[in-house]
Amino acid sequence: MSVLKLKLDQEQLVEDFFEDTWLAGIISQAKDYQLCWQINKHLGYDFRVNNSLEINLTKQRRAFYFTVFEYEELTKSAAHYLYNNHCKAEFLLPELKHVDYIWLIKGNYYQDADVKTLIEQCRKVELIQLVSLLDMKDIRNKINLIF
Repeated sequence: MSVLKLKLDQEQLVEDFFEDTWLAGIISQAKDYQLCWQINKHLGYDFRVNNSLEINLTKQRRAFYFTVFEYEELTKSAAHYLYNNHCKAEFLLPELKHVDYIWLIKGNYYQDADVKTLIEQCRKVELIQLVSLLDMKDIRNKINLIF
C-alpha cells in the first residue's frame, strides 16, 4: 500500500493571497480597539475584531496571538484587515518592528490614487502618529499575515 503525500506550495499560497492587495504600516501608541474606534469614527468604516482570523504563532514553545480586525466593503468588493503587529515581546512581522499595526486592503477596487487618498485621511486620525505604504517586496514574513 502506497501513501500519497501532498506538499503545500507556500510561494503559490502567498502569491494568491496577496494578489490585488495593498499594505500600509501604522505607528500608534493606542490600543488596537481604540485605534479601530478612531478609524471607524473619522473614516466611516466599521472595523470589528474577528476572533476566527486571529493569528497564532508559536516560538520557543510559547504561543503568541495577534488580533485581526476586519471590515468588508460589499459595494466595492473590498476587504480591510488591521493586524496588531505586537504581542508581548514578539512581532508578527519581525522586519517591521517599528510598525505597530498593518493595514491590508484586499480587492481590485482600490487603485494607487485611492490608497494614497486613504493614507492621507488616516494621517488626520488623532491616534495615528505615522502611516505609510509598504512595499510587498521588502516583507520577508508575508506568510504570517495569511489566515
